Amino acid sequence: MLSPGAVLFFILLLTTSSLGQRARKPSGSTSPISTIQAQANFNAQQFAGTWLLVAVGSACRFLQEQGHRAEATTLHTAPQGTAMVVSTFRKLDGICWQIRQLFGDTGVPGRFLLRGTRGPVHVVVAETDYQSFAILYLEKARKLTVKLYARSLPVSDSVLSVFERRVREANLTEHQIFFFPKYGFCETADQFHILNGERWVSRGEQQAWGQGPFCPC
Repeated sequence: MLSPGAVLFFILLLTTSSLGQRARKPSGSTSPISTIQAQANFNAQQFAGTWLLVAVGSACRFLQEQGHRAEATTLHTAPQGTAMVVSTFRKLDGICWQIRQLFGDTGVPGRFLLRGTRGPVHVVVAETDYQSFAILYLEKARKLTVKLYARSLPVSDSVLSVFERRVREANLTEHQIFFFPKYGFCETADQFHILNGERWVSRGEQQAWGQGPFCPC
């Protein structure tokens, strides 16, 4: 039989352990993109159509290492109910690839969720005039990426200033902004160079995906 002193020590040990576990419990802090406001009164019909990727602000290691190999990238968007179908076109070794994705509805206009085998990607259309530019935020694994799209090139200095401000507000620097080529855009891809969702098969497909709408970080 344990002595009173041993029992007291055992109780104190359990209490301390329990308090320690509570202290180590995750605080449940909000994700970075949850603080980003979507475009007010976002209109998916007006947003639909063709967008050209102008620049990306990201700490993505892939872009840090391969940004010099970036290819001109085109985005085609079309509403599907409350979701949005997105096709990205870009070249790899001179061949046009198409990446098809579904931006799922989240119940908030301008805020979407892309589900995939490599984890969810949260997307927010933060600012757009629908006619000339759009700024999108993307979050994967709690890391933010800011993207600037345009209907046509070049974009105005005022739009670039807004984008750069957004990049700084995302705790990124100007050295983490990557500008994409202004020529060589793809319009279509043949049936052998179409990827659906986050299906990664060959090294070539991974490279094609890498310059798509999301950096594989």
